[in-house]
Amino acid sequence: MSKHQRRGSVIIVVLVLITLASLLLARFMEDNSLELAIATRDADRRRLRADAQSELELALAVIAEIRSIDLNKIHAPSQGYDDPHAYAGFPPRDGLEVKFEYEDETAKLPLSVLSKNDLIQLLYSLGMEQRDAERCADAIVAWQSKSYESIEEEATDAAYQRSTLSFRPARRPIRSFEEFRSIGVAKELFFDELGRPTPIFLAFKDCVSLYTFPQANINTASDAVLLSQGLDERQVALIRERQAEIGKRIVGTPPYFRVTSEVRQLVGGGVNMAKFDDEVILMWVRVTVKEGLSKCRVSALVAIREDVAYPSAAANPDTDPSIGLSRTGTTATTPRTTGTSTPVPRSTTTNPSPYLTPGIEAPATLGKSTMSGRVASRTIAYPFQILAWEEDNGAPPAPKPPADSDPAAPAAPAEPNAPRATKPLTK
Repeated sequence: MSKHQRRGSVIIVVLVLITLASLLLARFMEDNSLELAIATRDADRRRLRADAQSELELALAVIAEIRSIDLNKIHAPSQGYDDPHAYAGFPPRDGLEVKFEYEDETAKLPLSVLSKNDLIQLLYSLGMEQRDAERCADAIVAWQSKSYESIEEEATDAAYQRSTLSFRPARRPIRSFEEFRSIGVAKELFFDELGRPTPIFLAFKDCVSLYTFPQANINTASDAVLLSQGLDERQVALIRERQAEIGKRIVGTPPYFRVTSEVRQLVGGGVNMAKFDDEVILMWVRVTVKEGLSKCRVSALVAIREDVAYPSAAANPDTDPSIGLSRTGTTATTPRTTGTSTPVPRSTTTNPSPYLTPGIEAPATLGKSTMSGRVASRTIAYPFQILAWEEDNGAPPAPKPPADSDPAAPAAPAEPNAPRATKPLTK
């Protein structure tokens, strides 16, 4: 082999080694970049989660302060808590976008206390035919009641026993909207052949709450809720016009109804307002924080007052002989709490005693100042109860439609029928 040939071979070997080293280096950089991206995303998620929880605490603090200075009531976001940062007087940290959303759960009617006639009027106001509304309401009441047997064949105890997988009615307030898939008559009207919720069921869910509370909030109640309680379209229009006018009135006039007597004077006498009040009792507070491409959202169901309950679990009818059609009386409900925080009494209570976490003994120095000037305690005197909690780090992007999708494909289900005025119940 000549000198030139040996030199060419060395060059080829060197080039091959350089190529292999380049490939290994590129693979190493790719792996490290992926690990770095995962670590960065995880750090962003933890930081944004802490930011979201802090912003939620700010919203609750603002709500608590507004409530304490405004007759111990919360009426609507326009009361001042719609923008907690503006109320508190400081902006979010640099680079952080914050969005607050409020959903008044007490804008709905508590399902557990609705009578058969209430349910008929509600379903009819949502667009259901009168006869179907009567049958559906009867089945729902029978499912929850310990002392009522449905007059509809599909919703009797015998019909449930004859089903493919036999079962018994709950005989307690409904605890999940999925229960309607088991209730005779209702399951045929609320779900289609493929098990998808019908528009009437989606509208029904927007009008009723599974929690129990004294009254619905007239300030945030929907048209369908108002119509279901005996108001006609003219009276509902008067309320909406008044709400629109209130926001344009002179400074100092609240943009909401502060007492239900204002509504009664507006719509005229003869209207039953027993199921309505003027304040928020239970609501979802949702906070979304965003920084760059990272996003986090937390949601808390907050009980503003302590007279909110959730249906308790039913006893086993096989072991508890008191469960059955012969038993009468109302079904007990129990408040739900999470964590170690407990609510303090309402400011209308005289000489309130501190609430402590169940199972924790009160310290001897409870309520007494120590040498440092602090108050010794083993629990947090939290202003509200958190009944439910949800969080996510942003929904994935919506999938793109396939290239060969048929433009003539059937459209999505139509929106629920518009609410309509109710008519007197037929006997």
